[in-house]
Amino acid sequence: MIRIINDFNLKKQADELGIKIWQTPGFIFIMMGIVAIIIMTATYFISAYYNNPQVLIISECLVVSVVMITGTFISRFVGQIANLNRMKSEFVAVASHQLRTPLSAAKWELELLLTKLKKGLNEKQLEKMENISKLNDRMIRLVNDLLDVARIDQNRLILRKQNFDFGKLTQDMLDEIVPAYNSRHISVSSNIEKNLPEALGDKEKIKLVLDNLISNAFKYTTSGGKIDIKLFQKGNNLIFEVKDSGVGIPEEQVGRVFEKFFRSDNAIKYQTEGTGLGLYIAKNIIEQLNGRIWFQSIENVGSEFNFSLPIAKR
Repeated sequence: MIRIINDFNLKKQADELGIKIWQTPGFIFIMMGIVAIIIMTATYFISAYYNNPQVLIISECLVVSVVMITGTFISRFVGQIANLNRMKSEFVAVASHQLRTPLSAAKWELELLLTKLKKGLNEKQLEKMENISKLNDRMIRLVNDLLDVARIDQNRLILRKQNFDFGKLTQDMLDEIVPAYNSRHISVSSNIEKNLPEALGDKEKIKLVLDNLISNAFKYTTSGGKIDIKLFQKGNNLIFEVKDSGVGIPEEQVGRVFEKFFRSDNAIKYQTEGTGLGLYIAKNIIEQLNGRIWFQSIENVGSEFNFSLPIAKR
């Protein structure tokens, strides 16, 4: 019901597309429907008043002509939007690809400086270099996300399906992520079933999904909160679950969670870092691997995100 209402929210469509209300697809389809109803009604009365086959044929031709003209206008408009979207995706892909090279070079130079040459730096200089390294890592993450989004939009995201140990990968990600949030004093519990079968999927991309979901749980959980992580088998699938006692998502924004660049109002209020691309990328990765991703969330109570992956065949 909410999705249907949003489809007829012309102002929202205009704001999202950056166009005028009368240019939105919703407005054009509404006008097309109104024009068709008016013409067909007029045709009925004309044919009822003039009992003449020629009048009826002319009226029907007028109806078809108006529908074709309106359809041509809509087709041209949709084609312009599709072309602009393609150009945007191509630009993002090229720009992201070009940015990766200097950022990667800066990363290696910083790592060299911090490992081999750190003895020549005083404490203040070392602190500054470490901050620069963290900022560079954030930029690399952003560029990689933009490149993945461009590939998804162009149906060019390449996934390499392979058998992998989902339990070990999950534990490795926890060992990597949890220490970074120790200062937040968040209680973390994990329950990874033993002797799980291997999953079928792209290990590196699933690592990206796990990183996003677990990091989000920490970002949106206040100090002293709780996070529960589970991995278990259900039928022919392995289910990953992360549940937090964080800020949750407002009910009226739940339907937009997997949209590009979406960040809920309360997430922005808490000034958490993020681009709004992670869940969009995660959803596309999981679905292309024949899995499913879903969630439930209550504002000021917490969120629970889940996704499934098929078990590898023996």
